[in-house]
Amino acid sequence: MEDQRTKKGKLFENIIWGIVTLIILGWTILKFMDGNGTKGFMGILTVLALFAIAAYQWKCRSAFPSVFASMTYAFIFVSVGLGTFGGMYSVNHFDDFLHVTSGIWLGYGAWLVMNYMIGQERAESLPKPFIAFYIIVCGLAIAGAWELMEFAGDQLFSFTAQGRDPKDTMFDMIDGLCGATIMAFILIRKHGNNQSA
Repeated sequence: MEDQRTKKGKLFENIIWGIVTLIILGWTILKFMDGNGTKGFMGILTVLALFAIAAYQWKCRSAFPSVFASMTYAFIFVSVGLGTFGGMYSVNHFDDFLHVTSGIWLGYGAWLVMNYMIGQERAESLPKPFIAFYIIVCGLAIAGAWELMEFAGDQLFSFTAQGRDPKDTMFDMIDGLCGATIMAFILIRKHGNNQSA
């Protein structure tokens, strides 16, 4: 992946990372102090994930663009910080909003990975229908994988990500599919203008 990160972009990315990490760390400490070990443990895993992503961004020559990294940190803040620690999952349709935005974010990530695997010039020369199909399928596959991870977390660590209603899992995957479809249309308009549909 070409390093498309400017100094200003890297600075913004690092500021977002620092703010999100400090807030999540603070919430994690509060959860342990309140005796909520399950959410505290989730916070530790989240902080470790934030450090792992940042280490990749700082050390890897093929780092993701700052926009995508910042989107990742913001998504973690909204999903874990506001959703889990802030209690926003009790708000109607917050979970739907989160899964649609995750589909958009993951669709963009799938496009970046394709660019890395085959090169930007070749990726942009692909037919529009293939680009859309690839992004939508990747979005749906990752949404399914996420639901499997939620299920594993609920079973192994007593998290409550999926609740008791199996419909929740299906609606989450549909939301992710919708988000990936939105990103597919955005990207084929931006990157596939030289190809006929």
